[in-house]
Amino acid sequence: MGKSKNISQGSVALISWVIIVFINFFQLVYVKYTLPGKFNWNDVFYYPITSLTIGILLIYLFLLPVFKKVRRLKVGFQIPLFILHGLIYTTLYIIFIFFQIALWSDNLDLDSFADAVHKFLYTDFHNIAKNYFFLLAIYIAVEYVNKRAETIIKQKDLENQLKEAKLQALESKLHPHFLFNALNGITALVNEDQKKAEKAIVELSDLLRFALEGNLQKTISLKEELELLEKYTSIEKMRYEDQLEVDVSIDEGVDLNKTVIPPLILQPVLENAIIHGFKGISHPLHISVHIDKHKIMLKNNGSPLKKDSGLGTGLRIVEQRLKYHFRDTVTLKLRQGEGQVICEINGLNL
Repeated sequence: MGKSKNISQGSVALISWVIIVFINFFQLVYVKYTLPGKFNWNDVFYYPITSLTIGILLIYLFLLPVFKKVRRLKVGFQIPLFILHGLIYTTLYIIFIFFQIALWSDNLDLDSFADAVHKFLYTDFHNIAKNYFFLLAIYIAVEYVNKRAETIIKQKDLENQLKEAKLQALESKLHPHFLFNALNGITALVNEDQKKAEKAIVELSDLLRFALEGNLQKTISLKEELELLEKYTSIEKMRYEDQLEVDVSIDEGVDLNKTVIPPLILQPVLENAIIHGFKGISHPLHISVHIDKHKIMLKNNGSPLKKDSGLGTGLRIVEQRLKYHFRDTVTLKLRQGEGQVICEINGLNL
């Protein structure tokens, strides 16, 4: 299962708080220049430093720990507790700020500390409370983003598991279908030419070894796929001899070593062309396989397609495997051309 890297709520809140303090600092600088007598330069620097320090302490020692505990409770309890949490935060922030100011500033002393706090509480309490709700919104937003990321990863994991299960189901269909048709061909050879049948069995064993031991869920290079196709073609050529001709042509620029194609995709397409192509014809069957950068096309001069014939078992499996590997970007089409039955796999990147 994939794992998302969670965004730290504390780090985002800290960065946001630093930005607020810098804004406050530039405001004080502006006031200092426009009203020179209102502050001295010590106040311009000390106010933001004090605000930054107290804010960081409250974020990590009070705000975030309490937030995490409250979020574990039922929703009905969270709202009143967050209101209480905000009231306590705002009160503590004001008390600490004015206490620091009373210690160092000429504008306030410890004797008038209580009066200053009391006055600020009923005149500007709401302004400090905005800081709390700003930070609270950040915590909830980061929490949402983290949960959303985790949900997406879980969803992708489930989709991958479903895809794997469906591919395994397709494999279970492909193996007996492939084996049944291949054995039928060799059975016909046994009665005609025992030596050819023995050679065909060797070729078939290589194909079966790959089909049964290989991972059909992974992609292989076009070169490997063509080698598998050549083994199958060799078996069929032994059976049909001069009645079957298969040509493979590849455009320049096609990368044969690029790992882009599911294994044993072309074999069922060629098999389908041979089985249905020979029905009702007396002339040799010619099958051409042409590969360019984005398409693989198989043409044959065999029996024409019947109207509304649809795809057979082998081609349906190919179509479904392509869909699971490439979604809808790669498609399989079977159509009747001018004296040719054409099967195309479009949308590849070879």
